[in-house]
Amino acid sequence: MPKYVSELTNEPYWESSPEYGRGNPKYEFEGDAHDWRVWHDAYPFEHFEEHVPRFMSEFGFQSHPSYEAIRYINNDGTINIKSDDYSSHQKHARGNELIREYMERDFPVPTNDEDYVYVSQLLQAYGISKGIQAHRRAKPYNMGTLYWQLNDCWPVVSWSSIDYFGNWKALHYQVKRDFENVLISSVVENDTLKTYVVNDHLETEVGDFEILFKDFNGTVLYREFEDSSTAFVVAGSSELVNSIDLKKVNVDLSEIYVITKYGNQEVISFLEKPKNLKLPKQEVKIKSLKTEGGYKITLKSDVFVKDVFLYTDVKGHFSDNFFNLEPNSKKTISFETDSDEEPDFRYKTLNGLMKN
Repeated sequence: MPKYVSELTNEPYWESSPEYGRGNPKYEFEGDAHDWRVWHDAYPFEHFEEHVPRFMSEFGFQSHPSYEAIRYINNDGTINIKSDDYSSHQKHARGNELIREYMERDFPVPTNDEDYVYVSQLLQAYGISKGIQAHRRAKPYNMGTLYWQLNDCWPVVSWSSIDYFGNWKALHYQVKRDFENVLISSVVENDTLKTYVVNDHLETEVGDFEILFKDFNGTVLYREFEDSSTAFVVAGSSELVNSIDLKKVNVDLSEIYVITKYGNQEVISFLEKPKNLKLPKQEVKIKSLKTEGGYKITLKSDVFVKDVFLYTDVKGHFSDNFFNLEPNSKKTISFETDSDEEPDFRYKTLNGLMKN
């Protein structure tokens, strides 16, 4: 094949995608990679951060689809993920077993099927986000990442970020954040919190930089704000802009969240696995206002709320979902719908599933 390609065209020839299987260590250094050690081989999600290829052309993780899809499959209006009908829509021999194995590692494991579906989507987003951000931080060593998969051809338990009915899973909302042109991304290595800014714009980004450690009531416990806090990140690059020795920060990492600010952007991150966070009991106040084409929804809580999932039986689309809510800060999103039926907006949170 290379011989005929060279004779007939000037196009470059690449013999395979991927060039090497995951059993060959060269997959990290040459060509593109399909890395299924996470999922098929049950490696922890941290594998993505420790093994970054030049171009990741396939990796993924399953989750359950929307409540709408599950009710459709069961054909009886129930959220039952153990029914025979629903089980026939899981085509990976170890799929449900792997979802549970990973969930036990990193998240609380609900006994209620509705909650289990919700956490499975958080789990998928958590793992794939680790991969995407690791790949983007590694720029220019890594110059591309494609996750498997975007959508579904039937109602199914799958690797997709959008289900058969067009509903965005937690992963799709997270992917939207992870592929912002300017990404703030942090990772802990050897007890050091390293914060990067990735700039995919065509011009240098300039912004003031700040890191805050807050407890779940919103009190600032630690602040990193150097005298010369302005960070310059050149076009098309990833820059390490700050490092914090966590051994010198006297806080319980399970009782805090981290706010990182750069320019006009702000992200929230955590220094413990979700299952170890000592999240407080909460009550989210929701107000909705009818607008042209949908509703404006405003949410507020007195304490920090992690992974707010809004849902309703009315067909439509939330502009944002599976988001964090800071104490005493309002979050406003929109819900677009063609239905004349008034939605009953409900929510789930990770706080509500913790046993602290």
